[in-house]
Amino acid sequence: MPKTNRESVFDAIDDERDFQDQKWGAIEDHPHEVGGWLTIMRSLLLKAEMEWTGSRGDAGALEEIRKVVAVGVACMEQHGVQPRKQEQ
Repeated sequence: MPKTNRESVFDAIDDERDFQDQKWGAIEDHPHEVGGWLTIMRSLLLKAEMEWTGSRGDAGALEEIRKVVAVGVACMEQHGVQPRKQEQ
């Protein structure tokens, strides 16, 4: 599988977020607590593991990982993001 640059990765995540909003509605219409977002992410991550161990291998797992990351972005869109603290 070819490597991609960060811009194409972020584009794929942004496209997934648009898809999720179209499918489920805007975050404002269906907010979740952080724990709810974590539960959704865990469910999708389990699907990624099942895809990887099943017949779809990396391709299926990467498809689910894109969804996991996009759900994490949705969580931060709703609740804010904690910037990385500079290490001293």
